[in-house]
Parts: sequence; C-alpha cells; structure tokens
Amino acid sequence: MKGKKSEKIQKPDLTPKEKKRSVNVRILMIIWVSLLALIVGVIIIFIIIMNTVQDFDMSPIFHVVTLIISFATFTATSIFSLAILNHNATSRNMNEEIQKNSCEANARAEAFRTLQFIASNYTIIDFVDYMLIYEEPDNYKAILKKTKDFTFYLREDNVDVNDIIENFADYKFVTIKLPIATVEGKTIGKIKFARFKFVKSNGEHRFVPCGGQNNSLIINNEKDNRAEAVVNLIMKKSSDFFRAGEIVPFSKIKISVTMQSLLGVAVKGWIELYFTNPLKLEDSGASKYKINSSQFEISGLPVLQNSVGEDIKST
Repeated sequence: MKGKKSEKIQKPDLTPKEKKRSVNVRILMIIWVSLLALIVGVIIIFIIIMNTVQDFDMSPIFHVVTLIISFATFTATSIFSLAILNHNATSRNMNEEIQKNSCEANARAEAFRTLQFIASNYTIIDFVDYMLIYEEPDNYKAILKKTKDFTFYLREDNVDVNDIIENFADYKFVTIKLPIATVEGKTIGKIKFARFKFVKSNGEHRFVPCGGQNNSLIINNEKDNRAEAVVNLIMKKSSDFFRAGEIVPFSKIKISVTMQSLLGVAVKGWIELYFTNPLKLEDSGASKYKINSSQFEISGLPVLQNSVGEDIKST
C-alpha cells in the first residue's frame, strides 16, 4: 500500500541453549563439507596420478603424497571455516551488545525527559474559604434520569447504582461547591475524586464514585473570579446527611483526590478540611460552611497520564 512504511519484523532473541545448539549445527555442517571436500580432493588427485603415471601400482610415493595433500586440504579448509564461524559469532555478539546498550541508553534518556517534564508541570491545589451545599435543581435531575450518566456523581456507600436507576424518585441529589486555590505548580486541568468522608458529631457519611473514579466539574465563579470544583452526591431520601433549611454540623471532610494539570501530570493524595460549628444558611436555602483549616497529604509520586487517566510509561 502506497504511503505506508513497511514495518521491520524483529526476530525473537535466542536463549543460551538455543545459541549453543545453533553453533553445534554449524560446526557439524563445516565438518561434513570438509569431509566432502576431502573425498573429492582424493578422487581428483587419484585421477590425475592415474592419467600421468603409467605404472601407478609401482609408485607408492604417490599414495603417500596423495594422502598428505588430502589431509592438509581437509585441515586447512576446516580451520579456515572455523575461523570464519568464530569471527561471525564474535561480530554478532558485539552488535547485539551495542544494540542492547543503545536501547538501554535511549530508555534512560526517555525516562529522564519524562521525569523533567513531570517535575516542571505538576499541580497541587487546596480548597479554601468555604464549602457550599444545596439540593440539585430539578432540571439537572431530569437530565440525569434521561441520560443515566453518573460520571460526575458520587453515591453513598450503602446505595446501589442499579437501584438509583430503577427507583429514581426514592433518592435525593445534593451539590457541593469548593473554591480552588493553586498552592504550587501549573494550572489545574482536571480533578478526580475516589472517596469522600463527612464526619459529624453523631457519625459519618461515606461517598464513592458510581463507577470507577469520579470526574469533578470545574467551573468559574464570575462573582469571585475563581475556579470552583462541583461535586454531585446521591443518597436515599431517608439519609440524614443533608436536609434543606437545616443546620448539619460537619466537623471534618476527608477527600481522596487526583489533581491533574492541563499538561496531564497527575498527583494523588488526601485533603482534609476542618470546620468549627461552621455554617450559615443562604437565602437560597444553601448551607455555607467556613473552612477554618485544611491539610494535604500526598499518597504517590506525580505521574504522566493520558486523556482517560491511564499512567503513561516510558518505553
């Protein structure tokens, strides 16, 4: 097909046992060829002698000369062939060693370039000032019921996704907004949540992604002119996690989060947000919690990820 480069098929490397067997086969082939040359040489010499010497039986010296020349030819042929075999084997081993060292050097260089890129393009964020909690508007719930796309939703850990789909009216939906501040590094591009734990004086509530790892929406608050992370939670209507118009005194939130910069460098860790009798009710019925302090703990080294969140490894 025109315009398409042909791919070179690489032969698999031989094991030491297979290499030894291959050398033995070549040596046997050399010996057989040398023996064949010996036999042919003896026959040719005898023919020449018989044609040039009239009394061949009376010339024993020619018998001796014939044998000497034949064995000399056999020995020289064998030595020369073995020398060529040894040279080829040595050259092949040197080429393999050079190619191996070159591949290792290229891999080290690629890994070093990747590490430099990661070190220059990671991001670490913090959630600051306040946390806003309110019931999700009906129009968004109608869209969710129609599309059944739970990419941006976390469910309470005692809730089944299939039951949400089948008994949609039995669940309530809550939205959380958290203002984002970049503490270090580049601009944030994507936030993924693996777990939320809300701690209250009388218990705790755990939320996990509806499937895999949750992607958070990042929106720009035009009033404050800063980015906010939007988290959508699903729970049963009987849950006491949140009720509109009521004060729910959370003391701490622990969040498992992956922060990915615009250039794809991801950092995983835990963020803890602390509150002290923290909230007031807005006119809209939303609850506004003041964040008094926060703490971030990294759980792994920064890595380069592709668009679907898979780690990219250097080859």
